[in-house]
Amino acid sequence: MTCSFGDSIGAATLPALFMRLLDRYLVRELMLPLGICLGGFLLFWVAFDLFSELNSFQQQHAGFADIARLYWLRLPQLLLTILPVGLLLALLYALTQHARHQELTAMRAAGVGIWRICLPYYVVGLLFSGALYLVNEVIAPDAREKEDTLRASWSDPGISEPGRAWKNNISFFNHAELRSWSLGGFNLETGELRQARVAFFLPPNARQELVADGARWNAPSGTNGVWVLTNAFELVFRSSDDPSPARRRRPMQVLNTTELGADASALTNWPFHSKSGLTNGVLYAGLRQDGAGKGPSWDVEQYSSATGELRGLHGSAPMESGARRIILAEAGLYTNSAWHLYRSREYLYRSGSDVYPLETASDELVIPNLTETPEIIRSEIRVTGLLRQSRLLKKPELAAYQIRDYQRLHPNLRPGDWAILETQLQAHLAAPWTCLVVTFIAVPFAAPSGRRNLFYGVAGSIALAFGYFVIQRLGFAIGQRGIVTPWLAAWLPNLFFGLLGLGLTTRVR
Repeated sequence: MTCSFGDSIGAATLPALFMRLLDRYLVRELMLPLGICLGGFLLFWVAFDLFSELNSFQQQHAGFADIARLYWLRLPQLLLTILPVGLLLALLYALTQHARHQELTAMRAAGVGIWRICLPYYVVGLLFSGALYLVNEVIAPDAREKEDTLRASWSDPGISEPGRAWKNNISFFNHAELRSWSLGGFNLETGELRQARVAFFLPPNARQELVADGARWNAPSGTNGVWVLTNAFELVFRSSDDPSPARRRRPMQVLNTTELGADASALTNWPFHSKSGLTNGVLYAGLRQDGAGKGPSWDVEQYSSATGELRGLHGSAPMESGARRIILAEAGLYTNSAWHLYRSREYLYRSGSDVYPLETASDELVIPNLTETPEIIRSEIRVTGLLRQSRLLKKPELAAYQIRDYQRLHPNLRPGDWAILETQLQAHLAAPWTCLVVTFIAVPFAAPSGRRNLFYGVAGSIALAFGYFVIQRLGFAIGQRGIVTPWLAAWLPNLFFGLLGLGLTTRVR
């Protein structure tokens, strides 16, 4: 008996085709009860919540469209609860039906192992976990603010919706970069600023320069000598590559010997390029003093030792300790990775004790090196508001990026705040995996064959799932109090019940 090449290929593809058909069948039989469970839970929760808040809605004169929008905003947060529970019950129903009709027995008799049968369920749990993570990270964090804005519109309908997006009187300090912000208003939707004050230290490569047409040594009898400047002005470079340094005329047209580094008699000790004799003394050209980056450096075009006069004076010095920059602006907007501050005044303090800062005004000031983006300011507002609450949070309410942004601004948090935020972060990362864990729990309770009460597996798995959620909430609470390490408090329910479910699955007969 002979077999053609086409027959051999067809025989080889039959098992793969069978498994694809089997996977589709199992998933299809799961989707209908899943849809019913999710719809039922959703309707039950909306009806219960609507009944409890009906008086509040009536007092706020909320219309049908307003209430519908409110529950639409609450839907992402609700999915985090009902999706794992709905998936658990749907899996229990689907697997129990397969077991009652001996379908699981037939599959295993055909050589399909229990792990391969469960593979599509695990894939569905994994996909739902990924979907929940995206909802938790992208949609749910903003839903709470939008809900608050919506309910505020019912209480005060005279304020327009863009007006309600403004948060007033915001102050925070960036401990990582030693920068303080004080905002009269911040728009949560557009990222606009009002009445902004930003104060921060200048970088180490900032410097100041002094340029003068000339100077004369003046040393009255019994007093210390000074250099009296002619037509002098000052430049302040905020960084080494500042393209537009701040400039103004020197308010005090004098230099003492400390600032210049020499009096009239000691000036000739500076290195010079040439000198030529004159009738009234010696004229020195090209005098230089190099501060080597630690002190002032000066260039003098000409100096007459007879008259004590200088010409072409140009000095440069690094900023002293405590040099800082304060900017006051009426408005601001973050565009093209930089803050644009409008109708601003800038004050440059050359040292910590400078009482006469250099002041400049600008219609538009662009500051590209500020790392506090509108997203970071939103995170600051959100996290600070939650930390100011006197009670511990009952559930994860912060996105991972909000927590990380806040931790970057405040690297030295108090132990209590650190425990709350770290537990929030770990719980936020662990919560979506509940969908995968419930698939591990459901299989060993619903899949076993044999004659037994239908409700045995359902009741057992529901009790196990209830224990899971109790331990999850308990771990969340003790993690925020710092009793248990945050990552252990958040991940222990997933690890324990996941491994327990997998272990029980290996004993399924």
